[in-house]
Amino acid sequence: MAPISIYIVEDELILAHDLKTKLSELGYEILGIDSKGENAAENIAALKEHNKEPDIVIMDVKLAGKMDGIEAARVLTENSNSGIIFLTSMNKSEVFAKSFSLKPYAYLFKPVDIDQIRAAIEVANYQRNLEITNERIISELKYEIEQRKKAEKERNLRLQERIRAEQKVNQLLKQKHQMELDLINRELATSSIFISQKNKIIGLIKKDINRLLKNETVINRNEITRVLKTIDENIKFDNDWYRIKAHFEKIHPGFFDRLRKVHPQLTPNDHKLCALLRMNLNTKEIAHILKITAPSTEISRIRLRKKLDLNKRVNLTQFICEV
Repeated sequence: MAPISIYIVEDELILAHDLKTKLSELGYEILGIDSKGENAAENIAALKEHNKEPDIVIMDVKLAGKMDGIEAARVLTENSNSGIIFLTSMNKSEVFAKSFSLKPYAYLFKPVDIDQIRAAIEVANYQRNLEITNERIISELKYEIEQRKKAEKERNLRLQERIRAEQKVNQLLKQKHQMELDLINRELATSSIFISQKNKIIGLIKKDINRLLKNETVINRNEITRVLKTIDENIKFDNDWYRIKAHFEKIHPGFFDRLRKVHPQLTPNDHKLCALLRMNLNTKEIAHILKITAPSTEISRIRLRKKLDLNKRVNLTQFICEV
Protein backbone atom coordinates (compact mmCIF):
# COMPACT_ATOMS: atom_id res chain seq x y z
CA MET A 1 0.00 0.00 0.00
CA ALA A 2 1.43 3.40 -0.99
CA PRO A 3 2.30 5.78 1.86
CA ILE A 4 0.15 8.85 2.47
CA SER A 5 1.61 11.79 0.54
CA ILE A 6 1.76 15.19 2.24
CA TYR A 7 2.50 18.75 1.18
CA ILE A 8 3.47 21.27 3.89
CA VAL A 9 2.63 24.98 3.56
CA GLU A 10 4.21 26.83 6.51
CA ASP A 11 5.84 30.26 6.65
CA GLU A 12 8.13 29.23 9.56
CA LEU A 13 10.68 27.22 7.60
CA ILE A 14 12.37 25.77 10.70
CA LEU A 15 9.00 24.37 11.87
CA ALA A 16 8.24 23.18 8.36
CA HIS A 17 11.50 21.22 7.99
CA ASP A 18 11.19 19.78 11.48
CA LEU A 19 7.69 18.63 10.64
CA LYS A 20 8.96 17.12 7.38
CA THR A 21 11.65 15.14 9.22
CA LYS A 22 9.27 13.75 11.85
CA LEU A 23 6.56 12.83 9.34
CA SER A 24 9.11 11.15 7.08
CA GLU A 25 10.28 9.07 10.02
CA LEU A 26 6.66 7.97 10.53
CA GLY A 27 6.50 6.68 6.94
CA TYR A 28 4.70 9.56 5.21
CA GLU A 29 5.87 10.83 1.84
CA ILE A 30 6.58 14.57 1.84
CA LEU A 31 6.09 15.96 -1.68
CA GLY A 32 7.16 19.53 -0.93
CA ILE A 33 7.33 22.57 1.34
CA ASP A 34 6.22 26.16 0.62
CA SER A 35 5.99 29.30 2.70
CA LYS A 36 3.67 31.19 0.31
CA GLY A 37 0.12 30.31 -0.61
CA GLU A 38 0.40 31.24 -4.30
CA ASN A 39 3.54 29.12 -4.69
CA ALA A 40 1.86 26.17 -3.01
CA ALA A 41 -1.20 26.41 -5.27
CA GLU A 42 1.01 26.54 -8.36
CA ASN A 43 3.32 23.67 -7.29
CA ILE A 44 0.45 21.38 -6.26
CA ALA A 45 -1.26 22.04 -9.62
CA ALA A 46 1.97 20.97 -11.34
CA LEU A 47 2.09 17.79 -9.23
CA LYS A 48 -1.51 17.01 -10.22
CA GLU A 49 -0.59 17.22 -13.90
CA HIS A 50 2.00 14.48 -13.25
CA ASN A 51 -0.47 12.38 -11.23
CA LYS A 52 1.41 13.16 -8.02
CA GLU A 53 -1.30 15.19 -6.28
CA PRO A 54 -0.78 15.06 -2.48
CA ASP A 55 -3.31 13.22 -0.34
CA ILE A 56 -3.12 15.77 2.48
CA VAL A 57 -2.04 19.42 2.58
CA ILE A 58 -1.02 20.78 6.00
CA MET A 59 -1.82 24.48 5.62
CA ASP A 60 -0.76 27.26 7.98
CA VAL A 61 -3.46 29.97 8.02
CA LYS A 62 -1.01 32.86 8.22
CA LEU A 63 1.49 32.81 5.34
CA ALA A 64 4.05 35.06 3.73
CA GLY A 65 3.12 36.51 0.37
CA LYS A 66 -0.14 37.88 -1.09
CA MET A 67 -2.30 34.79 -0.46
CA ASP A 68 -3.02 33.57 3.08
CA GLY A 69 -3.63 29.94 3.97
CA ILE A 70 -7.43 30.18 3.79
CA GLU A 71 -7.37 31.64 0.28
CA ALA A 72 -4.78 29.08 -0.82
CA ALA A 73 -6.96 26.29 0.61
CA ARG A 74 -9.94 27.69 -1.32
CA VAL A 75 -7.96 27.50 -4.58
CA LEU A 76 -6.82 23.94 -3.82
CA THR A 77 -10.35 22.83 -2.89
CA GLU A 78 -11.65 24.11 -6.23
CA ASN A 79 -8.86 22.59 -8.33
CA SER A 80 -7.73 19.41 -6.58
CA ASN A 81 -8.84 16.51 -4.40
CA SER A 82 -6.28 17.07 -1.68
CA GLY A 83 -7.56 17.06 1.89
CA ILE A 84 -6.86 20.19 3.93
CA ILE A 85 -5.65 20.30 7.54
CA PHE A 86 -5.32 23.81 8.94
CA LEU A 87 -2.39 24.53 11.26
CA THR A 88 -2.45 27.87 13.09
CA SER A 89 -1.75 29.86 16.22
CA MET A 90 -4.61 32.31 15.56
CA ASN A 91 -7.84 32.63 17.54
CA LYS A 92 -10.07 29.60 17.05
CA SER A 93 -13.29 31.54 16.50
CA GLU A 94 -11.67 33.76 13.89
CA VAL A 95 -10.22 30.78 12.03
CA PHE A 96 -13.52 28.87 12.09
CA ALA A 97 -15.47 31.86 10.82
CA LYS A 98 -13.15 32.36 7.85
CA SER A 99 -12.52 28.74 6.83
CA PHE A 100 -15.49 26.57 7.84
CA SER A 101 -17.13 26.84 4.40
CA LEU A 102 -14.08 25.07 2.93
CA LYS A 103 -14.91 21.97 5.05
CA PRO A 104 -11.34 21.14 6.13
CA TYR A 105 -10.67 17.71 7.58
CA ALA A 106 -9.07 18.99 10.78
CA TYR A 107 -7.84 22.05 12.72
CA LEU A 108 -4.53 21.89 14.60
CA PHE A 109 -3.56 24.74 16.91
CA LYS A 110 0.04 25.49 17.73
CA PRO A 111 1.88 24.26 19.59
CA VAL A 112 1.05 20.67 18.61
CA ASP A 113 2.92 17.44 19.10
CA ILE A 114 3.61 14.91 16.38
CA ASP A 115 1.04 12.42 17.72
CA GLN A 116 -1.78 14.93 17.25
CA ILE A 117 -0.62 15.64 13.72
CA ARG A 118 -0.35 11.93 12.94
CA ALA A 119 -3.87 11.21 14.24
CA ALA A 120 -5.26 14.14 12.26
CA ILE A 121 -3.52 12.94 9.09
CA GLU A 122 -4.84 9.36 9.43
CA VAL A 123 -8.42 10.46 10.10
CA ALA A 124 -8.33 13.04 7.30
CA ASN A 125 -6.93 10.55 4.80
CA TYR A 126 -9.55 7.93 5.77
CA GLN A 127 -12.35 10.45 5.38
CA ARG A 128 -10.90 11.69 2.10
CA ASN A 129 -10.73 8.13 0.69
CA LEU A 130 -14.33 7.55 1.73
CA GLU A 131 -15.42 10.71 -0.07
CA ILE A 132 -13.43 9.81 -3.18
CA THR A 133 -14.93 6.29 -3.14
CA ASN A 134 -18.43 7.70 -2.71
CA GLU A 135 -17.89 10.15 -5.54
CA ARG A 136 -16.64 7.34 -7.75
CA ILE A 137 -19.60 5.11 -6.87
CA ILE A 138 -22.04 7.98 -7.46
CA SER A 139 -20.36 8.74 -10.77
CA GLU A 140 -20.57 5.07 -11.80
CA LEU A 141 -24.21 4.94 -10.75
CA LYS A 142 -25.00 8.08 -12.71
CA TYR A 143 -23.25 6.60 -15.73
CA GLU A 144 -25.17 3.33 -15.30
CA ILE A 145 -28.44 5.23 -14.98
CA GLU A 146 -27.67 7.26 -18.09
CA GLN A 147 -26.79 4.09 -20.00
CA ARG A 148 -30.01 2.42 -18.86
CA LYS A 149 -32.02 5.51 -19.81
CA LYS A 150 -30.33 5.51 -23.19
CA ALA A 151 -31.00 1.79 -23.68
CA GLU A 152 -34.61 2.24 -22.54
CA LYS A 153 -35.04 5.15 -24.92
CA GLU A 154 -33.64 3.06 -27.77
CA ARG A 155 -35.98 0.17 -26.85
CA ASN A 156 -38.92 2.57 -26.76
CA LEU A 157 -37.94 3.97 -30.15
CA ARG A 158 -37.67 0.48 -31.61
CA LEU A 159 -41.00 -0.44 -30.02
CA GLN A 160 -42.64 2.68 -31.45
CA GLU A 161 -41.18 1.91 -34.87
CA ARG A 162 -42.47 -1.66 -34.60
CA ILE A 163 -45.92 -0.44 -33.54
CA ARG A 164 -45.99 2.04 -36.43
CA ALA A 165 -44.91 -0.71 -38.84
CA GLU A 166 -47.58 -3.07 -37.50
CA GLN A 167 -50.19 -0.32 -37.73
CA LYS A 168 -49.16 0.34 -41.33
CA VAL A 169 -49.35 -3.38 -42.15
CA ASN A 170 -52.75 -3.63 -40.45
CA GLN A 171 -53.93 -0.59 -42.38
CA LEU A 172 -52.74 -2.11 -45.65
CA LEU A 173 -54.39 -5.43 -44.80
CA LYS A 174 -57.58 -3.58 -43.91
CA GLN A 175 -57.46 -1.71 -47.20
CA LYS A 176 -56.81 -4.98 -49.06
CA HIS A 177 -59.71 -6.64 -47.27
CA GLN A 178 -61.97 -3.70 -48.06
CA MET A 179 -60.94 -3.84 -51.72
CA GLU A 180 -61.73 -7.56 -51.79
CA LEU A 181 -65.11 -6.92 -50.19
CA ASP A 182 -65.82 -4.15 -52.68
CA LEU A 183 -64.93 -6.50 -55.52
CA ILE A 184 -67.19 -9.23 -54.14
CA ASN A 185 -69.96 -6.67 -53.67
CA ARG A 186 -69.61 -5.55 -57.26
CA GLU A 187 -69.60 -9.16 -58.44
CA LEU A 188 -72.64 -9.94 -56.34
CA ALA A 189 -74.49 -6.86 -57.54
CA THR A 190 -73.59 -7.69 -61.14
CA SER A 191 -74.73 -11.28 -60.71
CA SER A 192 -78.01 -10.18 -59.15
CA ILE A 193 -78.71 -7.68 -61.91
CA PHE A 194 -77.75 -10.23 -64.56
CA ILE A 195 -80.03 -12.86 -63.07
CA SER A 196 -82.87 -10.37 -62.72
CA GLN A 197 -82.53 -9.20 -66.32
CA LYS A 198 -82.11 -12.74 -67.61
CA ASN A 199 -85.27 -13.92 -65.89
CA LYS A 200 -87.14 -10.88 -67.12
CA ILE A 201 -86.12 -11.49 -70.74
CA ILE A 202 -86.85 -15.21 -70.54
CA GLY A 203 -90.25 -14.42 -69.08
CA LEU A 204 -91.02 -12.15 -72.00
CA ILE A 205 -89.93 -14.83 -74.47
CA LYS A 206 -92.09 -17.40 -72.78
CA LYS A 207 -95.04 -15.00 -72.86
CA ASP A 208 -94.62 -14.46 -76.62
CA ILE A 209 -94.38 -18.16 -77.36
CA ASN A 210 -97.49 -18.87 -75.31
CA ARG A 211 -99.30 -16.18 -77.31
CA LEU A 212 -98.26 -17.83 -80.57
CA LEU A 213 -99.55 -21.15 -79.39
CA LYS A 214 -102.91 -19.68 -78.42
CA ASN A 215 -103.29 -18.10 -81.87
CA GLU A 216 -102.90 -21.57 -83.40
CA THR A 217 -100.41 -20.33 -85.91
CA VAL A 218 -98.87 -23.00 -88.11
CA ILE A 219 -95.95 -23.83 -85.89
CA ASN A 220 -94.36 -27.13 -85.03
CA ARG A 221 -95.85 -27.56 -81.59
CA ASN A 222 -93.26 -30.11 -80.56
CA GLU A 223 -90.45 -27.65 -81.29
CA ILE A 224 -92.21 -24.90 -79.41
CA THR A 225 -92.87 -27.19 -76.47
CA ARG A 226 -89.20 -28.15 -76.38
CA VAL A 227 -88.16 -24.47 -76.42
CA LEU A 228 -90.52 -23.71 -73.56
CA LYS A 229 -89.10 -26.62 -71.60
CA THR A 230 -85.55 -25.35 -72.17
CA ILE A 231 -86.58 -21.88 -71.07
CA ASP A 232 -88.21 -23.25 -67.93
CA GLU A 233 -85.05 -25.17 -67.09
CA ASN A 234 -82.87 -22.10 -67.55
CA ILE A 235 -85.13 -19.86 -65.55
CA LYS A 236 -84.91 -22.05 -62.45
CA PHE A 237 -83.55 -20.16 -59.53
CA ASP A 238 -81.62 -22.86 -57.68
CA ASN A 239 -78.43 -22.82 -59.77
CA ASP A 240 -78.34 -19.04 -59.75
CA TRP A 241 -79.08 -19.02 -56.04
CA TYR A 242 -76.03 -21.15 -55.23
CA ARG A 243 -73.82 -18.65 -57.03
CA ILE A 244 -75.44 -15.72 -55.20
CA LYS A 245 -75.17 -17.57 -51.88
CA ALA A 246 -71.46 -18.27 -52.39
CA HIS A 247 -70.72 -14.57 -52.93
CA PHE A 248 -73.08 -13.56 -50.12
CA GLU A 249 -71.37 -15.76 -47.51
CA LYS A 250 -68.00 -14.21 -48.35
CA ILE A 251 -69.38 -10.78 -47.47
CA HIS A 252 -71.58 -11.85 -44.54
CA PRO A 253 -69.96 -14.96 -43.02
CA GLY A 254 -72.16 -16.86 -40.56
CA PHE A 255 -75.36 -15.04 -41.57
CA PHE A 256 -77.38 -18.17 -42.29
CA ASP A 257 -76.07 -19.93 -39.16
CA ARG A 258 -77.13 -17.02 -36.99
CA LEU A 259 -80.47 -16.83 -38.78
CA ARG A 260 -81.17 -20.54 -38.19
CA LYS A 261 -80.09 -20.30 -34.56
CA VAL A 262 -82.18 -17.22 -33.68
CA HIS A 263 -85.14 -18.04 -35.93
CA PRO A 264 -85.30 -21.83 -36.41
CA GLN A 265 -88.90 -21.56 -37.71
CA LEU A 266 -87.76 -20.05 -41.04
CA THR A 267 -87.77 -22.17 -44.22
CA PRO A 268 -85.06 -22.29 -46.95
CA ASN A 269 -87.20 -19.96 -49.08
CA ASP A 270 -87.36 -17.56 -46.13
CA HIS A 271 -83.55 -17.70 -45.92
CA LYS A 272 -83.32 -16.73 -49.60
CA LEU A 273 -85.64 -13.77 -49.08
CA CYS A 274 -83.67 -12.66 -45.99
CA ALA A 275 -80.40 -12.78 -47.95
CA LEU A 276 -81.85 -10.69 -50.79
CA LEU A 277 -83.20 -8.19 -48.25
CA ARG A 278 -79.76 -8.11 -46.60
CA MET A 279 -78.38 -7.11 -50.02
CA ASN A 280 -80.78 -4.11 -49.95
CA LEU A 281 -82.57 -5.23 -53.14
CA ASN A 282 -86.02 -3.73 -53.76
CA THR A 283 -89.24 -5.67 -54.28
CA LYS A 284 -89.00 -5.59 -58.08
CA GLU A 285 -85.44 -6.89 -58.13
CA ILE A 286 -86.30 -9.65 -55.66
CA ALA A 287 -89.32 -10.64 -57.75
CA HIS A 288 -87.20 -11.03 -60.91
CA ILE A 289 -84.57 -13.12 -59.13
CA LEU A 290 -87.14 -15.38 -57.41
CA LYS A 291 -89.25 -15.54 -60.62
CA ILE A 292 -92.38 -14.41 -58.87
CA THR A 293 -94.59 -11.34 -59.22
CA ALA A 294 -94.10 -8.17 -57.19
CA PRO A 295 -97.36 -8.76 -55.26
CA SER A 296 -96.17 -12.28 -54.44
CA THR A 297 -92.93 -10.77 -53.15
CA GLU A 298 -94.88 -8.42 -50.90
CA ILE A 299 -96.90 -11.34 -49.59
CA SER A 300 -93.64 -13.21 -48.87
CA ARG A 301 -92.37 -10.18 -46.95
CA ILE A 302 -95.58 -10.03 -44.89
CA ARG A 303 -95.35 -13.73 -44.07
CA LEU A 304 -91.71 -13.31 -43.08
CA ARG A 305 -92.60 -10.43 -40.71
CA LYS A 306 -95.21 -12.63 -39.04
CA LYS A 307 -92.75 -15.50 -38.59
CA LEU A 308 -90.25 -13.03 -37.08
CA ASP A 309 -93.04 -11.57 -34.89
CA LEU A 310 -92.25 -7.96 -35.94
CA ASN A 311 -94.62 -5.06 -35.31
CA LYS A 312 -95.40 -2.53 -38.00
CA ARG A 313 -92.95 0.06 -36.64
CA VAL A 314 -89.92 -2.20 -37.19
CA ASN A 315 -88.24 -1.95 -40.60
CA LEU A 316 -87.86 -5.47 -41.98
CA THR A 317 -84.71 -4.79 -43.99
CA GLN A 318 -83.01 -3.04 -41.06
CA PHE A 319 -83.97 -5.92 -38.76
CA ILE A 320 -82.43 -8.46 -41.15
CA CYS A 321 -79.24 -6.36 -41.46
CA GLU A 322 -78.78 -6.56 -37.67
CA VAL A 323 -78.89 -10.38 -37.57
